[in-house]
Amino acid sequence: MNSPGGLITAGRFARFYTPLAATSLLLTATNPILAAALARSVDPVTALAGYSVAFAVCGVLYAPLFVMQQVAAARLLGEASFSPVKRFAYLTGAVMSLAGALIAHTGVAGEIVFASVVGVGPEVLNEAVRAMQFLWPVPFLTAVRAAHQGRLVAGHRTFPIAAATGGRTGVLAVVSFALLATGGGAWVGAAAFTGGLIVETLVVMWSRTPDLQLEREDCEADRENVARFSAPLMVNVLLWWATPLIINAVLARTADPDPALAAFGVVEAMAWFIAAPVGQLQHASIALVECSETHRRVRGWGATVAFSMMAVLLVLSVPAIREPVLGYVFALDADLVALAGAALPIAAAYPLLYAIRQYYQGLFVRSGRTGVVGAGAVLRVAGLVAAALVVQNTGLSGAVLGVGLAVFGLTIEGAFLVRYSQREVMPELRASRAAAVNPEAFEGVA
Repeated sequence: MNSPGGLITAGRFARFYTPLAATSLLLTATNPILAAALARSVDPVTALAGYSVAFAVCGVLYAPLFVMQQVAAARLLGEASFSPVKRFAYLTGAVMSLAGALIAHTGVAGEIVFASVVGVGPEVLNEAVRAMQFLWPVPFLTAVRAAHQGRLVAGHRTFPIAAATGGRTGVLAVVSFALLATGGGAWVGAAAFTGGLIVETLVVMWSRTPDLQLEREDCEADRENVARFSAPLMVNVLLWWATPLIINAVLARTADPDPALAAFGVVEAMAWFIAAPVGQLQHASIALVECSETHRRVRGWGATVAFSMMAVLLVLSVPAIREPVLGYVFALDADLVALAGAALPIAAAYPLLYAIRQYYQGLFVRSGRTGVVGAGAVLRVAGLVAAALVVQNTGLSGAVLGVGLAVFGLTIEGAFLVRYSQREVMPELRASRAAAVNPEAFEGVA
């Protein structure tokens, strides 16, 4: 453990976190790039709505695999073996991709998921199914990528992660706009997304961590613990990626569903792109927070990033700025600009709420309390669904309804995590701080 005099400096935090923030920024650039490309399709509303729905379903399938990044990093930092994590990730990813293939290539499964569960019409259904035919390999690719990203985080080699994501975004941009020559459609976004992900996965697989010991003697015991440690985190991420699907299902049942779905997809793409730099605060709290003092410092630097991104979104929400941005970048007509623009000021809360969620989840993962992370996600989705039932007859609709539900759910989850951390995590961090200041006071304590 670092001594108080050797605690994390702003420079060390910046060196560790800047590549991760760039990774999130490049990663979420995917959504506005694809939205800008699909908005230039022959039928932009149907293409945007179809891709939004297909990607939401695919997100539910590959969401559990995101946690392998946290699991791999936490286990390696805890001196456990990497191979059980890798095998578990690969197997789970293969199962999820198989489920995606069934939805894509089995007419009955596709109709049940998109028409019956989500509730889209025939035109959007056809676009969504065609997009899913390109998206089904994504869960397995995500599993491979996440496991090796976690290995790199544990080895404090964050630059290869950013480089890989940069390559992915570049490939995605080139492919998506090149395929517009075919007339466009939701499948263009899906093909570009999968192609970019293949590139990113290969780069992180080939990146090495020479100073990190990957295998330990307790490999057998470690294998038994991976699933138990991972399960609550999988529930958390599954519910995170189920959130857009739930909101899409709510919007699909409003009076004018297709424009509402399209506008909500554009706002989500734009807002989450701006909020992206705070997304890696989870890894900062896992890898850098060792006591109450490092907690104070890392949390403070994270708050600076969050408020900066919030300010950017508030500036973009000004009508004189948002209207030309939405009209030019996303090629939206006046009606869609109005629907999306009304929701942007509400979406300005995303960076702060997302930062709280990510940072405190990292604290619980580092302390081994993954059940709290899963409980917070369940509480968020339950609150969101309850709110949707309350407002369904109020006349509120469009992107404002979707973004408002998302903000409400994030607020509930963040309050729960902060409150619970005061009881469960902070006493341990204060004890670690005391031990660092006065080591002899802890002599003989196991």
